[in-house]
Amino acid sequence: MILAITGLLYLGMFALAAGMSRHADPLLGLQAKLTALRHPARYGWGLVALSLLLAIFAHDGGQALVLWFGLIPLASAIILLGLTYRPAAARAVVPVAAVMVLLAPFF
Repeated sequence: MILAITGLLYLGMFALAAGMSRHADPLLGLQAKLTALRHPARYGWGLVALSLLLAIFAHDGGQALVLWFGLIPLASAIILLGLTYRPAAARAVVPVAAVMVLLAPFF
């Protein structure tokens, strides 16, 4: 469950950052012009809410909720440092986060 919460939270924070006009071009690159990605902040809030729901309804509810609150600055720091130094690094973590979400039921 922790893998899914972490992956969804990172994807949500990435989408929220990409929803800002200032960060859209560095984070999304050439894909910023796609119609499916016009409003990534909507997807971001949905993914963050889904990760929160997973944390609330996890088997170890209290620990997962505390973990969720601790992962917010971690995910945001990865995106922030990626924006500051190399936006490709923040983009490279997106497939890793998606794989974490997909592999979560098997761990």
